Amino acid sequence: MKITGARQQRFLDQPPKDLLGAVLFGPDRGLVKARSAALIKVLAPDLDPTFGATVLTSDDLTTDPARLADEMSAMSLLGGTRLVRLRLDHERSGAAIGKLLKEFDADPSRVEAKLVIEAGELTPRSHVRKAAEAARHIAAIGCYPAGLRDRRAMVEARLDSLGIGISKDALDLWVPLLEGDHQLAEGEVEKMALYKGYGRTKGAQVTAADVRELAAGATKASIDPIIQDAMFGRVDGLDARFRRAVESKISPVAIHFSLQRHVLRLCEAAAKMESGQSALSATRSLRPPVFGMAEDGFVAQLNRWSPKALRSALSQCQIVERQLKTTGAPSEALTERLLFGLASFAAKRR
Repeated sequence: MKITGARQQRFLDQPPKDLLGAVLFGPDRGLVKARSAALIKVLAPDLDPTFGATVLTSDDLTTDPARLADEMSAMSLLGGTRLVRLRLDHERSGAAIGKLLKEFDADPSRVEAKLVIEAGELTPRSHVRKAAEAARHIAAIGCYPAGLRDRRAMVEARLDSLGIGISKDALDLWVPLLEGDHQLAEGEVEKMALYKGYGRTKGAQVTAADVRELAAGATKASIDPIIQDAMFGRVDGLDARFRRAVESKISPVAIHFSLQRHVLRLCEAAAKMESGQSALSATRSLRPPVFGMAEDGFVAQLNRWSPKALRSALSQCQIVERQLKTTGAPSEALTERLLFGLASFAAKRR
C-alpha cells in the first residue's frame, strides 16, 4: 500500500493491525531513520532490546539470499514481537526481496516477525518499492524533505514539549535555515533546547537573537577549525582554538552538535566504503554534499579513521549529548573532554 502526504503521520501513529511491515525510502535519510524508529515503537512496543531485533544489510542478502525469509519465519524464543530491520544500501538483491514481499503479503500466516526496510531513493521501477506499493499488508512510505510549514510545526512541537516558547520573529528567521536532512534539523532544535535550559528554565523563550547566536552556520567559520583539529589529532591547535572560541562566547553546545553532525556524516560515508565505494566516491555521494574546498580534508579523515573507530566516536558523542541533557554538568568541560579524547586517538593514527 502506498502512503503519501498527510496520511503518513496518521499511519505512523496508528498503523493497521494486520500490517506486516513497511518500506521507508527517500533522499532524506534522516527522515527515513526517524520515521522508521517511530513505526517500530508502534509495531513492536514490547520488543526485547537484546534478542527481539535482527538487523540485516543489503550485503547480508547478497551472500545469503534466504536469510530474510528465514528471519521472518523464525519464532520468538522469549515471546513478544520479533522485528527484522533491513538497511537497503543497494538493490543487487532487489528482485529477490520484492518476490519475498509478495509472498509474505499473499500468506501472512507464514510471517512471525514485523519487517522494516530502510532505503535511500528508490525509483518507481524498483522491485522493492513496487512490491510494497502493490501489497495489502506492507506499506511504502516515501520520505522527502519537509516544506517550510512542516519544519515550522516540528520546531514548535519539540520546543513546546520541553516548555520552551519561541517568538514569531525567531521562527521566521530560523525555519529557512533548517532546510535539508531531517536528522540534522532535529539536531539543531535539540541544540537550541539545550542552550535554553532543556526545560529546566521556567518561561524560557527562543528569540531572534538566540537564533543568530546559535543556529547552524552562525558560528561555522569559528567551529569548523576546532572539529578539524580534533579529527586530525592536532592537539596543540585544538587547545588554542577551543580556548578562543569559549572566550568569544561561542556555545560549547554548538561546538558539540557541530562535531556530532560531522562524525555522523563520516559514518555514513564509511558505510558506503564498506559496500565497496572509494573514500572520494563515498564523500561525493553524501547529501547535502561536502563543500568543495573541504572535500580533501573529509577524504583524509575517512582514510585515517576506520569505520569501527568512527562508530565508536559517534557513540561517545551521543553519550555526551545525554549527559548535557540530564546531568547538569558544565557543557564546556564535557565538550572539551570529548574533543581532546578524539584528538588523542587521531594523533596516534598518524
